[in-house]
Amino acid sequence: MIILGIHVSFNGNSHDSSASIIVKKSVVAACEEERFNRQKSSQLFFPHKSIKFCLNKAKVNIEDVDLISVDGKTFKNMKVKVEKSMKYYFGFCPKIEMVEHSLSHSYGSFFSSGFKSSLVVSIDGIGDNISTLISIFSVKNNRVLKKEIYREGRDKSIGDFYGIFTNYLGFRLNEGEFKMMGMSALGKPSFNMDNLIKFDTQKGKIISDLNKIKSLKFNTNTNEPIYNSKNIKKLFNVQRRLPSAPFKKIHYDLASSVQSQFNKVYVNMINYFGKKYNQENLCLSGGCALNCLSNSKFLEGNFKNIYVMPAASDRGLSLGNAMFSLVKKGIIPKTPLNMFLGPSYNDKTVLKLFKNLKIKYKKIKNISDDCSNEIKKGKIIGWFQGRSEFGPRALGARSILANPKIKNMKNKLNMKIKNREDYRPFAPSILDEDFKYKDKKNSLFEYMTFSLFLEKNNYKNFREAVHFDDTSRVHVVLQKNNPIFYNLLKSVKKKIGYGCVINTSFNLNNEPIVNSPLDAIKTFFGSGIDILYINNFKITK
Repeated sequence: MIILGIHVSFNGNSHDSSASIIVKKSVVAACEEERFNRQKSSQLFFPHKSIKFCLNKAKVNIEDVDLISVDGKTFKNMKVKVEKSMKYYFGFCPKIEMVEHSLSHSYGSFFSSGFKSSLVVSIDGIGDNISTLISIFSVKNNRVLKKEIYREGRDKSIGDFYGIFTNYLGFRLNEGEFKMMGMSALGKPSFNMDNLIKFDTQKGKIISDLNKIKSLKFNTNTNEPIYNSKNIKKLFNVQRRLPSAPFKKIHYDLASSVQSQFNKVYVNMINYFGKKYNQENLCLSGGCALNCLSNSKFLEGNFKNIYVMPAASDRGLSLGNAMFSLVKKGIIPKTPLNMFLGPSYNDKTVLKLFKNLKIKYKKIKNISDDCSNEIKKGKIIGWFQGRSEFGPRALGARSILANPKIKNMKNKLNMKIKNREDYRPFAPSILDEDFKYKDKKNSLFEYMTFSLFLEKNNYKNFREAVHFDDTSRVHVVLQKNNPIFYNLLKSVKKKIGYGCVINTSFNLNNEPIVNSPLDAIKTFFGSGIDILYINNFKITK
């Protein structure tokens, strides 16, 4: 059985096209279209380059594929449009199965978690007319049992709630939410938002009056504002911020208030259903599951195990689609070992590129030792190794690295390379044996899906990767899932006394993460990165 899962952006209300492929029971490949075409989010793009990569990685032709699985069940003529596009790019289209958006998120998170049973939560802005879907999944005797327990539409969307204020503060929808999350650390939650949206624990449902501040009339794409400026100004006496305008204290306070209210609705709702149905495990997906500040609230609750889908946003739908269709065929997918599911490049390919571009390089016998020496000296490193990550986080395959002990390194990274706002934090990648958070398993923190509140003595070794509010989106590196990066951190520990680096995505501001050696070279020479390592090759300026 070969199933090709695709998520397609045919209109302005969809984004983050991607493709995934499952052969028999195993996930062979998954990657976002933006990584190949270099168009961030790849809105309006059919993922033909991602599909081609998946077919090549699985060593199959399009005619070998048994089924194409696509979300967007409520989109008019979606199946016809996919068929036309497949025939245009590949000359053939296998049978197509349509999947509901929220079900795709749910199947993707549950079958990536490895749990035998779980509360499974999908929350985002909207998809196939659903914003919130909560279910209970279990696997018994090789059969999948699913019970839906709660769903809501767009009028009660907490994703839209967050997006409205993301817009109002001058950011682009589906791109700027993480910026507002970073801003919230600099403000105080001084605005009461209970009248806009809340979760009623007595009735067990979301209570919402979002329509008074939402404006969707005439909208045809997600780049258009979705707020009602007049009503927000009336409610909170905060003037909307133009995208190019400076920030005022009141903007930070508004961001903090929105984050606080989002926390309450998100956490109260999920805890309510977890307790009501006596669930120990929790799977999270949908764009809202990328709110790592809110996710951290569950670490203190009643859930024993928590899994946040690393590709939680719509880019992960292609994998969820494939898993849904496989289960429908009566086959249980194998849990992916990790999320390094994109392309890798062998030395022959890399050397050919160097020759064509006349790039001077050195072949290094021990890149871990060599790179850790450069990190100790304060050099900023471009790190390109193995298969690229599936999802929005750089996990040590396509990363920019720096020494977290050197004062003002965060500012140096921002000024020389990222050119981004100072309220946006960087993450630390930490050696498995060098980090412990209360009584939690380190595997929880493998994908940068939680922002942890840390005591000051716990982060003295990586203070440059800690945010203003003492939170840090910690990335713990496990040897079995990430051996090359793990070995680097082991060597870093020998040089600076602690196995940790600042890790940020290998890209410039407003660009996708690099995917190929050519992308890496372009970014290296177009930025302030000091040294680039591709496989065992070292390039300096």
